[in-house]
Amino acid sequence: MQVYLNLKMMNSNKDLKKLIFLFLFSLILSAQKNKNNDDLGTQEVTVIKSYRPSLKNVFKISETPKIADSLVQNKQKVSYTFESIPVVSTFIPNKATPLKLKRPKVNRFHNSYILGGIGSQSEMLMNFSSMVKLDRYQSAGLVLRYNSLGGIPGTIMQSTEKRITLNLLHQYKQRNMRVDSDIRFDSQGHNFYGLKDLKWENIPTFRASVVDPMQRLNYLAFKSKWQWYEGIISKVNFNTHITTDSFNSTEQIIKINTLLRIPMFSNYLEVIPKLELINSNFRRDYYVDKPLAFRNALNQLQIQFLNIGKRLNFRLGLNGFYFVNSQSKIYVYPKLEVSYKSLSGKIIPFIHYNGSYELNSFTSLSLMNPYVAPSLDIQPTEVNQDINLGFDAYPSSGLSFKLEATYKKYNNYPIFFRLPYDNFNNDIPFRLGNSFDVLYDTIEQKGVSTGLSLSLSEFNRVSFVTSYFDYKRKNGNPVWNIPSLTFNIDGNFKLWQKLFIQVTGNYMSSRDIVDYIISSSELDEKSTLLQDSLGSMFRTSVSVTWKINSEWDLFWRNNMYFGDVTSRWAYYQNQKQLNLIGICHKFDIKM
Repeated sequence: MQVYLNLKMMNSNKDLKKLIFLFLFSLILSAQKNKNNDDLGTQEVTVIKSYRPSLKNVFKISETPKIADSLVQNKQKVSYTFESIPVVSTFIPNKATPLKLKRPKVNRFHNSYILGGIGSQSEMLMNFSSMVKLDRYQSAGLVLRYNSLGGIPGTIMQSTEKRITLNLLHQYKQRNMRVDSDIRFDSQGHNFYGLKDLKWENIPTFRASVVDPMQRLNYLAFKSKWQWYEGIISKVNFNTHITTDSFNSTEQIIKINTLLRIPMFSNYLEVIPKLELINSNFRRDYYVDKPLAFRNALNQLQIQFLNIGKRLNFRLGLNGFYFVNSQSKIYVYPKLEVSYKSLSGKIIPFIHYNGSYELNSFTSLSLMNPYVAPSLDIQPTEVNQDINLGFDAYPSSGLSFKLEATYKKYNNYPIFFRLPYDNFNNDIPFRLGNSFDVLYDTIEQKGVSTGLSLSLSEFNRVSFVTSYFDYKRKNGNPVWNIPSLTFNIDGNFKLWQKLFIQVTGNYMSSRDIVDYIISSSELDEKSTLLQDSLGSMFRTSVSVTWKINSEWDLFWRNNMYFGDVTSRWAYYQNQKQLNLIGICHKFDIKM
């Protein structure tokens, strides 16, 4: 018997195996049934099936069977329902309004201003200042200042004051260098009005109606400062001064100094050469009728090793001076500056030790005391020892304190003293016992100074500086016209947004002065002098500025002296009180 089994569209081996198993099982049952009946003989079975391969079964990875874990329960899904319940509320929200943005007001700085003011005692003030950019690298400026003051009541001779100052400025800046140049003319008009309280009508050689007491000091200076931020040459400064007065006195000064900074051992070696020339000429000596002329030159070479660390800073080097005049000399002094910053940074102790050699001039002495006679002996001053020991403290933000002890020893220290009256004065105003000369002597100075500064903000700060020094001359004589105790206060305050107040105060203790008895004898350099004392002086200055707007300011200034003494120099009293009111206008000049 032939059986044909045609299996079509079977796509898996599993289904094929089932069909084969059923077929064989039925075949065996059939064979057992017919076995007892008869012998069928040889039988042949042919199975034919079609094979159609599918690409989806190629490289198929069988899935891992998943068996339910009876120990782990599946999470039950929980659903929530919300039920609204009405409530009573008394809250009423405000209606939102849009914010109004206000642009912050920027303080605009103008490049120019002009101010003027008038005050009591015929005081007048005018000032103009401007600094304009010419291009990306250059700026030019002009400063003009004029102020005058009327005479002091009760003086025998005229006591008015006038001063005019003119500055021409130029600035050139690049990425790696800067040049600042300045031409300055300063003319100061003073009067030799400081006469003693005497019955001058009994002195026949004094003729107040004929004497013109005006002394006009004229200073012309040209300064140029060059600075480089890269390279060995760091700075070059050139200064020249020309000084003249009403009595044919002339002086020329030239100063040149250079700073060379050479890198060494991660620090610097500084080499500072300096040259100073002074040529002074006076019409005549005070005691001898002959002209005075001084030619001094000073060459200086300073070499110092500079270390700038996080905590320890020091300079160590030498100062060498070569003084050139009729007797040339060489002086060498050590130089040491050491400071150390504590771990907290609030205390910085320091010590400075130095020596120097300095040239004096008619220009510098007349700026210290405008009533010097145009007949001075110009000599250099040697500082043998200059020791300063102290510390700077910063207890909190904006607060600083300084304490410093000082010891100095000078040779040829200049001391101002009053000259005697000249009976043969020829109506020359500074020969009436009212001018000052300079005496040079060996001075030992020691003392202490303290300073306190408190800064609350940019516009609110105050500082105090107090100094006490003891001076001793070599021969034990008094040190003329030098106070032992000084006190200075300086404060700036801002009230509200438009009111600014500036306060300054200066105190000077009493000092010894020289006095002479006017006699009919001839003028003698060894005239008998008397020792006197000039009382302490305390002066305050208050300036109040009201800013009307960004362009206009209104200001008021008050100067006042307390006590009977109103002068730094004997018999040259100042106005007891001055009040001045003025206005300032700020604007821009475009080039």
